[in-house]
Amino acid sequence: MPNARRLCSWMAVCLVTLLNSAIITHAQDFATVAERTDYRLTATYDETVDYAERLAEASEWVHLDTFGVTQQEREMIVLIVSNDRAFTPAEAVATGKVKVLVQNGIHSGEICGKEASFALIRDMVITREKDHLLDQMILIDIPIFSVDAHENNSWDTRANQYGPENAGFRATAQGYNLNRDFLKADAVEMQAWLRLWQKWQPHFLIDDHVTDGVDWQYEILYTLPWHLSAAPSIQNWTLSTFDPDLKRRIGETEFKMFPYAWPVGETYEAGVSTYVPSPRYSTGYAALWNRPGMLVEIHSLKDFKTRVLSNYALLEAVFASLNDHSESLIAAVEKAEAETVQGLTEPYPISFKRDGDSTMVDIHGYEMEVIESDVSGGTYVTYDRDKPKTYRVPFYSTFELNQTITPPRAYLIPQEWIDQIARLALHDVQLDELTSPLTATVEQYHLDSVEWSLDPYEGHFRTRFQSTKHETTMTFPTGTVVVDMHQPAAKVAMHALEPDARDSFVRWGLWHTIFERKEYIEAYTIDPMAEEMLAGSRSLRAEFEALLDADTAFANSPWARRMFFYERSPQFEPQIGLYPVVRLMGDLPETAPHRPRQPQ
Repeated sequence: MPNARRLCSWMAVCLVTLLNSAIITHAQDFATVAERTDYRLTATYDETVDYAERLAEASEWVHLDTFGVTQQEREMIVLIVSNDRAFTPAEAVATGKVKVLVQNGIHSGEICGKEASFALIRDMVITREKDHLLDQMILIDIPIFSVDAHENNSWDTRANQYGPENAGFRATAQGYNLNRDFLKADAVEMQAWLRLWQKWQPHFLIDDHVTDGVDWQYEILYTLPWHLSAAPSIQNWTLSTFDPDLKRRIGETEFKMFPYAWPVGETYEAGVSTYVPSPRYSTGYAALWNRPGMLVEIHSLKDFKTRVLSNYALLEAVFASLNDHSESLIAAVEKAEAETVQGLTEPYPISFKRDGDSTMVDIHGYEMEVIESDVSGGTYVTYDRDKPKTYRVPFYSTFELNQTITPPRAYLIPQEWIDQIARLALHDVQLDELTSPLTATVEQYHLDSVEWSLDPYEGHFRTRFQSTKHETTMTFPTGTVVVDMHQPAAKVAMHALEPDARDSFVRWGLWHTIFERKEYIEAYTIDPMAEEMLAGSRSLRAEFEALLDADTAFANSPWARRMFFYERSPQFEPQIGLYPVVRLMGDLPETAPHRPRQPQ
């Protein structure tokens, strides 16, 4: 009998040894391209697709899907990782688990997140060393967001970054920077992402980047919804639960982490500052949907291996924290969404400014020297990595409201603005239309003192203007589009349609024609008319003569002098600068679902 026991024990040890050996061999089969090349290279697009396919083939916990096609006709892939095999949104909801979207390569030169994600997924589903991270979480992982840019790669692509040797480019094949495109949604890649976002409605977003800028000891920089741009329940959850837990977990690793910030002067001795992201960015956009968004900025001046490993450590820490706090996160999201659907009644913030306050913090940096350049005539900073140094500096991280708006009951949009309405539809904004004419008192904006940027920015000439709001009674025809503000996308609609919002459609130049004069008046008509106007109005004559005395350019310009009178004449076009979207503050009229119209 003792011999039988020893035999069984020996067989058990052998079996465990064989299993461990098989796992190790299997894991070696799933070494990433970065690991196999000692972190000289990142996987090409084809290698990325191949690795994703092999993960899906090897594990019943992984499902590979596509969610769009780029301009250069490459498929955009996404991995769904779930130990429940919940590979559809409905199945995911049924599990009650938190859904986490990780996107990598939105700037495809900044690609360590792809390699870190693959390594962590392998360790969750192949070796099972990290399988506990899927206990309360479903992962939705985009290995490469900006796919065409990923394939536009070389050693020289990222001048301020150490490796890999085949880093991709910042912008898409059409020149779009996807991380400025979330609200205007020009790029086909972004439109595909919006469909994925709406389909899965993740609870948490992680956007992996690599940052340039000052050199310091930190491998990891990050942002979270610390500010009033987030719904109260989301901000409270972040500040009281998630952020402290994340800091604790990273503190137990070999890596250093600090909020994403930059010097207020040439060096960080004068202090550092952070920001509140607007909806052109991923994290600012996630806030409009009442979701926490985390920007990850791994430091470019660390070598590629360090960047991948620190990105891995951060993802592991985030996933572990989300597992522990999944119920409270889901509750915070559901509370914020319910409040939005019920109707936002408090003044809503659309822009912020730094409040001037600061707290003193320790910055772990290096000794610095400001060098005067004979070549440029300017200065630059050098850092001595052999001399780490801690600086006690002010951290400007708090903001106050710069501008708020009172949400309307609905927005009314004339049906002829097809392109702008279609962009709202891309964001899953609920659109209805009037079933009969409506006469109502509304608020309307007039935009004047308009200036355009001299250079294009993200494919647009952005506008600046002064807005004034007035109350008026108007009649709206059948078919006028109605944006009911009691809906999940209410904050998206406000940021798109409120002119003063930083990323409103009109600021992006999507309503240029409302500022253009279409009719003209000849000199032989306006000059005699001006003489009659001056003869009939003492106040007009005084205004004209004062302007002649004060403004030499005006006095010497026949065109400007004629425009002075034309703009004050009955013939001048009253619609110039009149913003066509109006705010309905009263009761919602009878509507039906909007029927999209196509240009003729």
